[in-house]
Amino acid sequence: MPTPEPVRPVVFKPRRLRVVGGVVAIALVALTFYGWFALPREIRVLFTFSQLLTLLGFLGVLVLVVLGVAASSVRADAVGLRVRNGLRVHHHPWSDVHRIVLRPGDAWAFALLRPADAPNQEFTADLDTQKRFLVGIQAGDGAYAQQAVDELRRRLAAARATGSRAT
Repeated sequence: MPTPEPVRPVVFKPRRLRVVGGVVAIALVALTFYGWFALPREIRVLFTFSQLLTLLGFLGVLVLVVLGVAASSVRADAVGLRVRNGLRVHHHPWSDVHRIVLRPGDAWAFALLRPADAPNQEFTADLDTQKRFLVGIQAGDGAYAQQAVDELRRRLAAARATGSRAT
């Protein structure tokens, strides 16, 4: 009996969000420096070192948040999903995933998860499930987003067929 081919991991990243995030980050930095040098020299010299560090720190936090959201991704492998939304990472085995959804009007896809307190019991999908937003699959990416959702659904069905119960 031939051994099944190993499931290769696949990673989905938002295309438009990455472009917009990069443009916004560059614009924030450029506008900050433009605003700084647009100030008269007499006003710039009034800023203390700690005030300058505060302003640069605030700029750094804004850029970090924008780039963090743009770095969102969804990774699917034989074990389950690894979802990176901004700076947070979540791991979900396929046995915890009930459905992958991308409806018209949704900004991004999301995974419906089985209830953690009773994973093997009956549940009502609309009432009892937790939603994990898949920010790495943006509806604005059009066909790419739909292909990503279709691939995740296929992998979920394959994991169910093989009885994957990874923890």
